[in-house]
Amino acid sequence: MSLASIYRKRFIKANLRLSMRELAEAAEVSPSQLRYWERKGYIHSEQTQENSSHKYQLATLFQVMGIKYYLDEGYTLPVAVAKEDERRSQMKDFQRFIIDRVFEIEATKEGTRIDLGPLADDPKKSVEAIVKEDDHVELRLFNTRRL
Repeated sequence: MSLASIYRKRFIKANLRLSMRELAEAAEVSPSQLRYWERKGYIHSEQTQENSSHKYQLATLFQVMGIKYYLDEGYTLPVAVAKEDERRSQMKDFQRFIIDRVFEIEATKEGTRIDLGPLADDPKKSVEAIVKEDDHVELRLFNTRRL
């Protein structure tokens, strides 16, 4: 089991939740904005009983921060929500890419080497990324080791 999967399981198990006040403060929006966005169905909270306090998942913080970012850029609320939904979808695709395509990560003299696995049309060749100390990234082909 990878360290990332251990972190993910512990993070999910921790079941971290924010109150409306905590979410508003962290995202720099007002509680009334949050209530309005929730009524419109843009964000969602968890309530154990009717009229109990709202609790928000940590992911909602990032969603609210994204919506606020687009609002601050001058977009209307519906467009800001749509842009944030698109960004979140792209991030999920990126996460799937990382989970599916990162086969090995190792420190080398050149920098961090990331094995991205074999090419679909030539499984004898694989792709690796070298992340150098200056944050420059090089992509290279190499002969696949796992055949």
